Amino acid sequence: MTATPLQPARHVRPVGPVDVLVIAFPDLKPDGSIAEAISELVANGTVRILDIVLVYKDDAGEVTLAEVTDVDGDGIPDLVAIQGDVPGLLTDADARAAVEALPAGSAIALLAWENTWAIRASMALRRKGALLVAHDRIPAGEIDAAMDELEAMIDQETQS
Repeated sequence: MTATPLQPARHVRPVGPVDVLVIAFPDLKPDGSIAEAISELVANGTVRILDIVLVYKDDAGEVTLAEVTDVDGDGIPDLVAIQGDVPGLLTDADARAAVEALPAGSAIALLAWENTWAIRASMALRRKGALLVAHDRIPAGEIDAAMDELEAMIDQETQS
């Protein structure tokens, strides 16, 4: 859980919380579906892309960093299409730290996005001096596992 110091913001700017995702691709084969899903989030006003960096580790362990413009490899600059706003927000140091445990022959993506859906509520809270004192996120895989466990328990009870 991330704790925040108890100090109200001096300026209330129209910004939402920013998430930085580190996504591993053990066997990256781009097909455009990821860029399409992210584009939909941007088009719906759910998020605003701030920066995307891809890090490749070849079979010899050599690391290559790339600011993303063409996510799906079709020659069309996808990051422009999804309105990446702050290229360079994620640094080489961020990428190199994230790639340390990455096996050879795989890749990771670092993605920074602003949760634009939360801007209005965030501003209202901050204007009233409210402070976010903790934040936690439950990964989808953990939710899936919990739901599987619950379904198994229900199945077990109905069979008894």
